[in-house]
Amino acid sequence: ASINGIEIHNLAEQDSSEKLLYSGELWMDGVRVGSFREGENDEMQLDVMAEYGEKVKEKISSYLQALSDGDDDQSEEGLSDEIFLEDLIELELYLQAYRQGIEEGYNCLLVNYTNDGVDVFSVESPDDVEDIARDNNLTDFQTFYEPEHFIINC
Repeated sequence: ASINGIEIHNLAEQDSSEKLLYSGELWMDGVRVGSFREGENDEMQLDVMAEYGEKVKEKISSYLQALSDGDDDQSEEGLSDEIFLEDLIELELYLQAYRQGIEEGYNCLLVNYTNDGVDVFSVESPDDVEDIARDNNLTDFQTFYEPEHFIINC
């Protein structure tokens, strides 16, 4: 998974009694450029090597600008780097689920967004997506059919 060329490697769940927290490495252009760690109080610790700091910041800002352009209620200033990392973590988790589904003989991944969270379905064929959406009253969903769908550039 990649957003503007930034990838997560070695995504790991951290020990936490309260909720699921992640840590991992950040990579860009095949090079490790930093790391991140989620904290217990919803803070995200981002450590980027100094020589990559400006380039990483540009890529994150470009993504946040694209998000704010698509949402009239949100300005880029109202979005934090944490949004970028949360979206990248989410995309990486979906990619892992997609790969597992492919190994198990499924064809694609359907992700439905609700007020209560996210529902993820491994789907046998593209024709089944419409049936699952209709049968489960899905209204806000994405379908991932190939690995390139986990790459966002803006």
